Amino acid sequence: MPVVSHPGSRKRFFFSDLFIALSVLVLFAIFRNWGDFVLLASWVLVLVYMIVMRRFEAVSHLLLATVVSMIWVHYAKDYYAYQQDFVKIFGMNSIPLMAWSLTLYGLYQVCNNYKFVRPIYNFLLFVLVFLFFGILFETVAYHLLNIRNTMTANFPGLPICDCVHAPRWMQMIYFSLGPMYYFVIMAADRVTGTTGMKERRR
Repeated sequence: MPVVSHPGSRKRFFFSDLFIALSVLVLFAIFRNWGDFVLLASWVLVLVYMIVMRRFEAVSHLLLATVVSMIWVHYAKDYYAYQQDFVKIFGMNSIPLMAWSLTLYGLYQVCNNYKFVRPIYNFLLFVLVFLFFGILFETVAYHLLNIRNTMTANFPGLPICDCVHAPRWMQMIYFSLGPMYYFVIMAADRVTGTTGMKERRR
């Protein structure tokens, strides 16, 4: 499975994207009682950074991640509540809204810097990364940061890691959001005529 690596600026983007993602995670862990403000500020700063760097494809991916997250959190807003009184946006809790937006976007951007020649492997890479880090984030948030959804606390969590305490249908949607977002990105890039994939193969 040969991999297409990106020269110059693409490699710098990989490390800058990774640094941004790690910074958001560290800040969220340190200031978890103000986690809503940390995530909201991070979303704005990421958007501004991508615009300043003229990474407009990345901007569209962030906006699409936010739209996907808004649809999900709006649908499930009655199932989200936490010990802290986090900021709400149009009736939606900002913690899951911003967390889903940044997670979907961030994981895709990091994976997007290095591509397999065959598209199916790109999809499988993203899904595996999404599942691994999704479970890791949920485990750390639940057991170490004590950030728990009180509305679904009585439901059983996943085996072994004991996280994502929620009805089975919510758990199923949790793990389908990654693949759904991937296909939304692929469809949007095709409609808008984005040539990122073609350029990366040259």
